[in-house]
Amino acid sequence: MCIYTYIMKQLNETDSTDYMAAAGCFCLASRQAARKITRLYDSYMQEAGIRVTQFTILSQLMLRGELPIGKLAGILGMERTTLTRNLAPLEDQKWISIKAGDDPRARVIGITGQGRSAVRRSFPYWSKAQAHIGKLLGADGQAALKLLGSRNLE
Repeated sequence: MCIYTYIMKQLNETDSTDYMAAAGCFCLASRQAARKITRLYDSYMQEAGIRVTQFTILSQLMLRGELPIGKLAGILGMERTTLTRNLAPLEDQKWISIKAGDDPRARVIGITGQGRSAVRRSFPYWSKAQAHIGKLLGADGQAALKLLGSRNLE
C-alpha cells in the first residue's frame, strides 16, 4: 500500500469520539469570562494609566504590606513566574520595591509611595468598573464567581 492510500484510509476511518463536547469546556468558558471582565475593568481604568492586573497587585500589597513573592503569588492565584513578569513594569514605574528576604533566595515585594498614589488615583475608576460588572453579573453571578474563586480545585 502506498503512503497516500494509507493516509486516506486513516482519514476515512470513523472516529466515534464526540468532539463537540469540547464546545462546553469549563476551562474555555472561565477564560472567556475572565478576559471579558478584564477588558471591561481595563476600559474603565485606562484613564488612570493603570491596568486592572497592576491595580490588583498593588492593592494587595497596600492592604497586606510587604510579602515574599511566593506568598503574593498564592494570594493572587498566580504562578510565581507569571507574577515575576507582571512585577517588572511595576518596578520600572517605581510603584514597588523588590529586595532580598531573610532567605537570600527569597524576594520580598513592597509597595512604594508612588505605588500607593497610583492605587489612590485609580481607585475611583476601579470602583466604577466594580459596580458596572456587579450589575452585569447580578447577585447570583457575583456569588458564583466568589464561590469559584474560594474553592480549591486541585
